[in-house]
Amino acid sequence: MKTKVLIIIPRLGGNGGTETVLLFWQKYFSNHSDVNLTFMAPQGLRATAYDRPISKIIEPVSKIPLPVQRLLMIPRVLWALNKNQYDDVICTTSKLIKMVAILRKVCMPKHRHFRLVSWIHSSLYDEPSIAISDLQYADAHLAISSGIISQMQQNKITGKKYLIFNPIPESKTDGLSSVSVANDHRKIVKFVYIGRIMWKGQKNLAELFTALDKVSGNWQLEIFGTGDAVEIDRVNNFVSNHQLAKHVIMRGWVARPFDNLECDYLVLTSKYEGLPMVLIEAQQHGIACISANCPTGPDDIITLDSGYLYEPGDIDQLSGILQQCIDAPTVPFDPRKIQALSSRFAEDAYFEKVERSLSMINTSNRKC
Repeated sequence: MKTKVLIIIPRLGGNGGTETVLLFWQKYFSNHSDVNLTFMAPQGLRATAYDRPISKIIEPVSKIPLPVQRLLMIPRVLWALNKNQYDDVICTTSKLIKMVAILRKVCMPKHRHFRLVSWIHSSLYDEPSIAISDLQYADAHLAISSGIISQMQQNKITGKKYLIFNPIPESKTDGLSSVSVANDHRKIVKFVYIGRIMWKGQKNLAELFTALDKVSGNWQLEIFGTGDAVEIDRVNNFVSNHQLAKHVIMRGWVARPFDNLECDYLVLTSKYEGLPMVLIEAQQHGIACISANCPTGPDDIITLDSGYLYEPGDIDQLSGILQQCIDAPTVPFDPRKIQALSSRFAEDAYFEKVERSLSMINTSNRKC
């Protein structure tokens, strides 16, 4: 008998990490007859999402105005719950979890039981849209990092918790050929940042540049990504005012930044994350990482064999690590060992964990 799963999502923009994972799920479970998967966006998607792949797997795909979408939100969810005998309903925001829990209690007959599962994609403490207390309405929880599980435990959130991480696609490259990792004596040490440009927001590039301003020697930082004009101006102004122009290259948005990339270390200075996929992608290409040990995710990814973690906000510690990397004659990490570590997040390993978790949740459902 097929397991029927409904995944309810908020108004996504079409090009983020959550959307990528949802597309992984759709691709995987469309080829597995034991799971019948449905995706629902009861408030529709953002305008930017309608020409992106995510719109092709979501129900409904309606472009009616947002105020009307909001009015239709509860009727749409209730209609879907009453029409289908779902085994699991997975919600990706705390607001949706609470809403579905109330609908189940008030509007659903007792024999139409399903397990309500949370699947949060960011740190519980740092994402303003998350109401931690609402997670208590869920019967079980899928967690993308061990840090999120720890945060739930700290807040005494009940329900079984399943650590599944996030998936990365199988590498299309032959070994490490697409990325040049300089593992011998170097004339210049190359750092790279890949992500949204935010000066003092989540991505916290101010911390990276303040630390780099303290180092000496031959180094280069390439930045791949874009952001609001005011954020880009803050980066450019700091570079100009601190005479760093010869060290910093702004590449803008690049669809596949790891293709033909030459670097020694990828750097991430985020204030918080869910599970920073850019670190995993870097590992997949054999690149050592330097990251803030922020909530949540980096300590699930970076080990003593693959890079350095520093305490968020400790500029001196970060600049010390950067200086150590610049002064060292070689990169003290084996690219192939780094690449091997990424196998924990490969599609096959990931979906083994997902299927095992869903099976355990469904077993609990049948006992109810």
